[in-house]
Amino acid sequence: MQREIDIRFYNRSQSWHFVRIQEWDGHKLKASICRNAYDNQSSAKCFKFDGNKWNLVLSIPIQDCKCKDVSYVMKEDRYPKMQELFLLDSETLLEKAKTIID
Repeated sequence: MQREIDIRFYNRSQSWHFVRIQEWDGHKLKASICRNAYDNQSSAKCFKFDGNKWNLVLSIPIQDCKCKDVSYVMKEDRYPKMQELFLLDSETLLEKAKTIID
């Protein structure tokens, strides 16, 4: 059983940020994606909360993400499409993390 706790999508410091927190089988998982203009300053990670802090479960290269073509200078009218790409990538992160944890 899973439950969405929070989903945030915003632009800050010349990067798009997407954070999705989900409760699954008694675990709190957080998918965190940061897309900067430079691949080496971008990240796609999934964390598990141990009650005190978020611990890294896995990370995937931004080049393997659907959001790899998103730029921080994209206009707001592209917002729904961009958010969908980040949502799909967060689903990939969460599903891979669940197989590691399980």
